[in-house]
Amino acid sequence: MVVLGGVVFTYPLWADGLVEDAVVRRLEAVTAAPMTMDSFDLEYSSVTMRGVTLTLDADTTIRLDRIDVMFDREALWSAQAIVTEVEVVGGAITGDVAAFERLAAQMGSRMKPREDRGGGRVHLMPQRARVTGLRLDLRGNVGETLASLDAVADITASLPEDRATIELRGVEASLGDRSVRADTLSTVLRRPVGTIVPRFPVTVQIEGGATALTPQVAVADIRGSVTIADSKLSEMSLTLAGGFSGDPRSAGEGATPLWSLKGTGARDLSRGSVELTMVAFKLGKIPAVLAQLPVVDSEDATIGGDLKVTLLDGKAEVEGDLQLEGLNIDHPLLARQPVRGVGFAFNFTGEVDPALRRVAIEAATLRRGGIEIDFDGEFIHPEERSGRKYRLHVAVPKVACQEVIEAIPAELAPSLVGFQLKGDFELDLAADIDFADLEKLTLTGRVERDKCKPVKVPHLVSADRLSGAFVHRVTMRDGAQRTVDLREGSATYTALDQISPYMLAAVMTTEDGGFWRHRGFITSQFPAALKRNLEAGKIRLGASTITMQMVKNVLLSHERTLSRKLQEMFLTWYVEQSLSKERIMEVYLNVIEFGPGVYGITRAASHYFAKAPAALTAPEAAYLALMLPSPVRRHIHYCEGGLSPAFQAKLKRLLAIMHTRGRLDPIIFEESKEGLITFDLAEVGTKRACLTEIQRLLAASQQQRSISGLLDDSGYDDEALPLTPDEVEGEPGELKRRKSDAPPTADGEDAFLQAEER
Repeated sequence: MVVLGGVVFTYPLWADGLVEDAVVRRLEAVTAAPMTMDSFDLEYSSVTMRGVTLTLDADTTIRLDRIDVMFDREALWSAQAIVTEVEVVGGAITGDVAAFERLAAQMGSRMKPREDRGGGRVHLMPQRARVTGLRLDLRGNVGETLASLDAVADITASLPEDRATIELRGVEASLGDRSVRADTLSTVLRRPVGTIVPRFPVTVQIEGGATALTPQVAVADIRGSVTIADSKLSEMSLTLAGGFSGDPRSAGEGATPLWSLKGTGARDLSRGSVELTMVAFKLGKIPAVLAQLPVVDSEDATIGGDLKVTLLDGKAEVEGDLQLEGLNIDHPLLARQPVRGVGFAFNFTGEVDPALRRVAIEAATLRRGGIEIDFDGEFIHPEERSGRKYRLHVAVPKVACQEVIEAIPAELAPSLVGFQLKGDFELDLAADIDFADLEKLTLTGRVERDKCKPVKVPHLVSADRLSGAFVHRVTMRDGAQRTVDLREGSATYTALDQISPYMLAAVMTTEDGGFWRHRGFITSQFPAALKRNLEAGKIRLGASTITMQMVKNVLLSHERTLSRKLQEMFLTWYVEQSLSKERIMEVYLNVIEFGPGVYGITRAASHYFAKAPAALTAPEAAYLALMLPSPVRRHIHYCEGGLSPAFQAKLKRLLAIMHTRGRLDPIIFEESKEGLITFDLAEVGTKRACLTEIQRLLAASQQQRSISGLLDDSGYDDEALPLTPDEVEGEPGELKRRKSDAPPTADGEDAFLQAEER
């Protein structure tokens, strides 16, 4: 009996057992799973159960915090338990999706529509059901891919209509290595008669979604819909829009979408078409992403573009365009200062084959200013290195030389500022690389650079300055400065005709065998250099010429950046046009470093052998040439007072090569082939101090560079500055020394020669 508002209501005394049997026993029968509960409270026409748990297996359970079941009151008087409404509040579903799929199949076969159940006394199918705050923690496989879902579910179902509205909140989902989160996912499900498995296709509405594109960049604030064709996610249709974030867990900015995605695609890439549109927007709208990029002051930079992907038989046909404006890039491998105002337009078409890890570029064009660069090629990059193949063709159609100069940002090539050129430039390069047979590597091309003629150049690089007397100043790795005065009568300068011919023969053998023949670049050696770099898996040989080294030391720096290499190539072309070969060699030998603070052949001959450059013997010249790849490290032999056996063997081999190549006559070779040299140790100081000096310089962090060249920051004309005695003499012993616990040793020398004859 129940008393409500002073009115007495009664229900049959036998109803208690009937309801308990209807709810508990019947659920066990339908689910074929044992059930427990913490409490069972029967009220008039309702039951409240708490702590209900269904155990499907050891790792898969359904626990419901509270279930309210409403019955048809009139039917109870007829000895029937007819459920009219069910409400579930709180709880969790945890475990393997496959176990729940089996449960759904079992329940579907056991649950029939009310009209098919005859006159039974127990009817569990309610008219309405509602679930709120149900935690989902599901794991399973989609095909062969591991998937997971964590969310809180709210569900409203109308069973007679076979319709359920589902909303998932705080969604965290993954499919393989791809993770997705969303504030809400919502959908309406229908089921076929006789089952509780949803009917496909299913459309899911997304709000506040996010997923990572890279470890630093994510798409965020995703909104729209995804239509799923079947339970295996074999095909999906997308209509999405969103923004960007630096955190895949971020909800994004919630502003106007920055991109939209629309299309249909099969999960196995067998068919489909997707279009991505990105309106031009300022990067300041995505500060989290901007903070992850190697840029500075780029809030006003804009980016936009379109991409269309067509899927067919596991491959993707791709076409699109991208526009970027006003980016200020700051990366140590690009340049030593931020490169400002980077912008370009890029159009491309190609094909991607994920199965073969192949990308084919059918046509691509990059445009900046008045210049365009065209690309086509193919890249096959499997995990197995021997299976990799790369083919690339790059062309620059005829364009005014000055347009090329002006298209390069000033910070990327500051030494080009002030150059004015006339004439036209063209370029056509092609490379074909097969890692299975690198001997067949090809690198071919045509560069119409000589049609460009300088009509105005900066003073510091002018032919008048470089051909005449000038002062060369350099900053060493420790910040100390050295000076070479290239003026007649200077204690640091020797004219080319006063330098031992063995010195020229030695540096041509180690550095640049074709110096007198080429025009600054050894194009025939580019394929060999590329092959060696690919075999080594790193940059170890660059086919550098004596002219390129002269440019690097006199006008630029030793920094390892794209900026320096770009400037080096341009200035090499210019120097070869403007100076004689004799002057290039003369400047090179007078400024190159032969040891710690030992710049130029004049100081080197005096430091190591107490001689003038003209008096150097073949072995002495060969030793100095072998110093060039690593002048500070290889100074150890001077500190030790003699050559190590390994370095002695290098020296003998170099002399033999000089003889073989006709640079050392037979008589001189026979007299000097053992490579015997004797150091003058007047400047060595103590062995300990000498070794410590090497270690100190090797540990220093500054970039060695010319401060009287085009990268000078001072704004002074160095030729007008007075020279101090220390600068003229450049004694290495004058550098401040400090103690070191571990002096270097003579073991582990570098490879014999920096380069073979080009």
